[in-house]
Amino acid sequence: MRRGALALCALALASCSSPPPAPPAPPPPRALTWREVTLPATAATVQDVAYCEDHWLAVGGLPTGPAAWRSTDGTTWTGVRLAPVSFYGRQSTIFTVACRGADAVAVGAASGGAHGNPRTSTWRSRPDGSWLEYEPAFVQFGGQDSVGVGAVAASLEAPAAWAIVGNWLGPDGSPGPALWHSADGATFDRSLVAPGSSARGTDVAPLPGGGWLVSGEAYGTTLTGASWTSKDGTAWTPVPVGGPLALVTPLGGGTLGVGPAGAWWYDGTAWQKRGGFGDANGWRFLTLSAAGDLGVMTAAAGSSCRLWTTRDGGATWEEASMPGPLPVTAQTVAATAVSGDTVLLATDDGRTARLWLTTAA
Repeated sequence: MRRGALALCALALASCSSPPPAPPAPPPPRALTWREVTLPATAATVQDVAYCEDHWLAVGGLPTGPAAWRSTDGTTWTGVRLAPVSFYGRQSTIFTVACRGADAVAVGAASGGAHGNPRTSTWRSRPDGSWLEYEPAFVQFGGQDSVGVGAVAASLEAPAAWAIVGNWLGPDGSPGPALWHSADGATFDRSLVAPGSSARGTDVAPLPGGGWLVSGEAYGTTLTGASWTSKDGTAWTPVPVGGPLALVTPLGGGTLGVGPAGAWWYDGTAWQKRGGFGDANGWRFLTLSAAGDLGVMTAAAGSSCRLWTTRDGGATWEEASMPGPLPVTAQTVAATAVSGDTVLLATDDGRTARLWLTTAA
């Protein structure tokens, strides 16, 4: 028995001395043919893009103040006439936009005041095509209880409704997800989604049939996933999810979510695990957009920005080429919008903003 034991030890040592085979290298990104298009402005910054039924929108800012542009073909762009009403509105940068049909709502901010806090305001399109700024009370989006304001979303159902996700201090002084919701895109009401939950709201998506889904992540001994749904933006129901969610978007009658643990699919009742992108720990997920069966995701992955597409609700993902290297900084933007098979990509490295079109067939 000792001889057998020695032989087994020798075999174990031999196996330990041979390193396991390296995992296969990921396939190279699928080549996409990108075509650059030009905004009618110099020194512009672009923070977000959207497709709105029959036209594209891009939002951001100029050295002179906020800016937005419109295009029916993605190639020829014209400036949207903006009507700011506040001191900070005239200095702001618009950082998120959503639309339903011809209606659009956007959110912008400028730092100001004694403490340099963001002074946030909303913008609403008007029948003549211009956008009017709506200046809320400072404590609506800011003040000592504010943690941050994020993306805006439009409802899938008529009449149009609007929501803005963010985070706010609850009654116990701890931060948690919040939602600002509006029936007209001009006046927003704030609700606390999960006060005292030790969670952070990351994104918002409209639900089929009406209502909202807020995605997030919960903090404890480990970082876990969290999400909540509401029909009216006021009363919230938690929906467990097996991993942190960074971004969510409507897709194919459900909701697609992505995060460090991969992709997830919400069917209106529960989350289901879908495919992944490899080791996504430490990534900063930048944008997730979808139309038809096409989903497009960008992320600051390591030292560069990368792009993936899915055609099956997130079950499988294929990395696709960016139009060029985009280094990762705190200011890096890689925003996408989708119409059919056409993808609009806005890149901004904090110095130069560029727009690109491709067909992800």
